Amino acid sequence: MIVIICAMEKEIEAFLKIAGETKIIKGKRLKYQDSILKIDYHAAKIADQDVVICQSGVGMTYAALGTQLAIQKFKPELVINVGCAGSLNEDVHVGDIIVADRVADWRYDVFDWERGLDSVYTSYPCDDRIAKIAGKLKSKASIKVGPIVSANEFIYKKSQLKELKKYYPEALCGEMEGCAIANTCYAYDVKCSIIRSISDESLVNGGYKDYYFNVYKQCDAVADLCLKILKRY
Repeated sequence: MIVIICAMEKEIEAFLKIAGETKIIKGKRLKYQDSILKIDYHAAKIADQDVVICQSGVGMTYAALGTQLAIQKFKPELVINVGCAGSLNEDVHVGDIIVADRVADWRYDVFDWERGLDSVYTSYPCDDRIAKIAGKLKSKASIKVGPIVSANEFIYKKSQLKELKKYYPEALCGEMEGCAIANTCYAYDVKCSIIRSISDESLVNGGYKDYYFNVYKQCDAVADLCLKILKRY
């Protein structure tokens, strides 16, 4: 069993396009942003794999909750978190897809804990099998394997970049859920993969508002790549 977790509805819609026929399994109802988040599960057969697709909600807390609920309910061998992210590297551009080999919480700062991608306190490994498969794929998108960072922040300020580059200079992109999902998977001893399609490069080229223009296209792109990976997994 493989669980695919998306933060936003637009991301899960991209997967439902490629999933074909699905069976809805009712899940929890959580209070979320002055509303109710329905964590329902879409069970499908994708590339001969038993897959469950669900939405966690945006941010680290809901990402961890959504992952925990899915792991407890389905006991998957692998959790894949997909979505969009902003570039943090001059060689990473809108339309590129990043497959994480490691993911870190770049805001995790305790006075005597080491910060960085090698730190056992702030970062977690991702499934190397997925990374190897992605690295060999032929795709219209440029696929890069490398580190991703997360925090409860949309990255668009130079002050954010300064701190990021100090402790995580190798980071290819930044987003808001990956590390929480990887941390939860680590706690439950479940393999995980974090995959992001680049929707904006506000710190490199262009502006963060490009996100709103590109997000739907990039959601489709990352779903298509995930399908190719599942065919080879």
